[in-house]
Amino acid sequence: MTEDYLFIRELDDEESYKVESRVLFIEDNAINRQRLRECFEAHGMQVEEAEDGRTGLSLATRLLPQAIVISTTLPDMAWTEVAQQLRAVTRTQHIYLMLLADKNIHKERLSGLEWADDFVASPFDPEEVGLRIRNALRRANSANFTDPTTGLPASHLIQEQLRHLLQSPAGDWALLRLHVAGLGSFREQYGLQAADDFLRGVARILAESLANDTVQDDFLGYSGHDDFIIITHRDRAPGLEAEVLEAFKKMLSAHYASQECKQGFIVLDGKHVPLAALRSHCTTSADGPFYDIRSLSEALVS
Repeated sequence: MTEDYLFIRELDDEESYKVESRVLFIEDNAINRQRLRECFEAHGMQVEEAEDGRTGLSLATRLLPQAIVISTTLPDMAWTEVAQQLRAVTRTQHIYLMLLADKNIHKERLSGLEWADDFVASPFDPEEVGLRIRNALRRANSANFTDPTTGLPASHLIQEQLRHLLQSPAGDWALLRLHVAGLGSFREQYGLQAADDFLRGVARILAESLANDTVQDDFLGYSGHDDFIIITHRDRAPGLEAEVLEAFKKMLSAHYASQECKQGFIVLDGKHVPLAALRSHCTTSADGPFYDIRSLSEALVS
């Protein structure tokens, strides 16, 4: 068993291409937004829109899209400020950023690529923009940087955050493992697609809970095997746990039949099987010392 066993989930070649992606357009030009939306939705991607930078930043931290396209002509703030803030927030710093410029100016291109992953100038081809983003997300998924189902940081990025914790043995941090228990039975009853939708629903309520205050350095990832990982401040952990557990209970009605929610179980192969539940385990710096990722992992499963 390797040191980082809890946080490794390798993807096979086929799974790495099953990208259920959400993209956010921070673009003040309605025509550009419409052209991009039509193209991306035609390829099965979820689209969110913001007409200005501040709205875009709020949506980014709440929805955690897999890619963000930022116009360089926003009405309320400079695109550089938007990109810098996204890179400064732990939960959004992994997101793929593309700049959409009104002119192909060499100096602006170089400046943009200091903060963003790609740069496209007008007039642009929506199909090319979509292809660039889809290819980038496939590479991230196949390299195990992001999870193709939830779009959240996966094992490599989780391990990077855990190494930061190990470097702060006396830090004011809490590490939470949130396991969706009983999802295997749900998969058997409702199918793989429904189970993936369930996981995306959990990812959404976790992201929204983390976005409810101004804390910038929280981390949210998905390590596979129905496990979510959150890193937050130690004094915030108890309230956060209570909040997400309550939100999870409310979410069940969107995924189970109403009668199943009332009775609290599903009937599978003639047996009563409990509904899925969110199990939380928290460890903090005070529970240490922790010498490696393995010791952190063991603390979360003990």
